[in-house]
Amino acid sequence: MSVLVVFDLDGVLIDSRAANYEAFARGIEALGLPRPGEAAVVPLIGLSAAEMLRRLGCPAERVSEIYDGFVKPHYLENLPQLARAVEDAAEVLTCLRERGHRVVACTSGDRALQEKALRHIGLRDFFEDMQTPDDSRFHKPQVEYLRELVQRVHHLGPIVHVEDSQVGLQMGLECGATTVFADYGFGTPDPFKPHFRIQKLKELLEVEHVR
Repeated sequence: MSVLVVFDLDGVLIDSRAANYEAFARGIEALGLPRPGEAAVVPLIGLSAAEMLRRLGCPAERVSEIYDGFVKPHYLENLPQLARAVEDAAEVLTCLRERGHRVVACTSGDRALQEKALRHIGLRDFFEDMQTPDDSRFHKPQVEYLRELVQRVHHLGPIVHVEDSQVGLQMGLECGATTVFADYGFGTPDPFKPHFRIQKLKELLEVEHVR
């Protein structure tokens, strides 16, 4: 039976740690605040950009200004030098497709940024569709965010959801998906309990639902 395999992107398929850190650090500096350390920024990757900025000290009324004027352009400018595909990403996606499964993405990242990142690392053509905040009035962890994607691709069968964030995991569980938590990514699952945990992306191919 064909499974819909839903991937988060940052941390799961895209190693964007350096690109995200530099972009958000630049945004915070633009506010006149001290440059945050990686330990303050990296654990927030997976949240929306607006939420990341707020948690890093950006006033709510300046979030759009800082994101559009500093974070987004800095990310796009430096992406080619800083973003990488997670190890074995192309091989895993190829194998899933060869097994007859469908591959989509559900991310908290801006569509333009994620499209460029996926194309830069050679993975965009593997994806049938992608859900981003630009496509919805919902967001992680709201289950409607994932359901919109599932409905849009007209999938009625089983779902496997691969995540590395608490909010994404919560969404997948509430949607009834078989959840796979990527321990190699940016976040932690607590207090939620995924069905499976993987230390490397290639281990996904051994999860019984996608064999």
